Amino acid sequence: MNFLVILICLAINTFWLKDFDRFDDSWVFKLRRRIEQYVSNLPSNFRLAWLIGTIIVYAIPTFLLVVLLLVVADSAYGVLTMIIHILVLLMTFDRIQLGRLVSNFLSNWNDADMEACARYLQDNLVSMDSTGNITLESLLQEFKKFLTYRCFENIFVMLFWYMLAGPIAILFCYINYQLRDSHSPDQNVNQINLVSVIIGILEWVPMRLVAITFSLAGNFESGFKSVKEKFWVFSKESDNTAQIFNYANCALSIGTVFNTDSDLDSVNDKSRTKVVREIRTLQGLLERSQVIWLSILALITIFGLRL
Repeated sequence: MNFLVILICLAINTFWLKDFDRFDDSWVFKLRRRIEQYVSNLPSNFRLAWLIGTIIVYAIPTFLLVVLLLVVADSAYGVLTMIIHILVLLMTFDRIQLGRLVSNFLSNWNDADMEACARYLQDNLVSMDSTGNITLESLLQEFKKFLTYRCFENIFVMLFWYMLAGPIAILFCYINYQLRDSHSPDQNVNQINLVSVIIGILEWVPMRLVAITFSLAGNFESGFKSVKEKFWVFSKESDNTAQIFNYANCALSIGTVFNTDSDLDSVNDKSRTKVVREIRTLQGLLERSQVIWLSILALITIFGLRL
């Protein structure tokens, strides 16, 4: 059933709801704020109040999902269970499709509107702090890195954990990403660090599998060499965004279009065309990798049905 759910979700996400934001992610932030207000009433010398609050944030939606799955289990020939799986997986998928992300960025790029490109990144990329001194090269690199990691966390991570442990696992992943992206400036540092470590653990295996997939979908020799160099490395200080982007770069073996010292006034038709080609090439790598994953999942499903 899991593979069928994935196909249905990808079809819905691609053809039906491509321009419609189905879910409001702010519910995680609202839930956390309410729980934080509750735990703030605990004695001031209770140092683990933040941990209790964090556990409750994970526990409430997970408990509700488990209860819902138990209630509908074995009813309506499993159709209700499948619908719940579909809704949870759709919620965890990216709100903006890969192709649309590229088209939105390139629309501004082709208009030579670098300011709009920078604002687009700033609105969609959490780690981008400022556009004041941005160069063409940094703008291009930031977008490619953003595109690669966003596809990785919203598609590949979710597919991996859904096939491994079902909707409860991807709900857990989803909550972690929302806690990471929506914390307030006064958030407890211990909670931020805990979420960061959990995400690192959740991404460790999918990242290696995606890196190998990039190698199969691109330059195998260069891509697989980069995988071997850092295959067993795990550190809470590691930058997974930069690491997955490095794997993609190695698989594509693409050089830079601009010099490092380029400024916003140096764009011309030739360089703009090269940038479009480079981004489309990265998009192609990500899409081919998704096809490889789906093919492997199909084989696993067929093999499983025969056992």
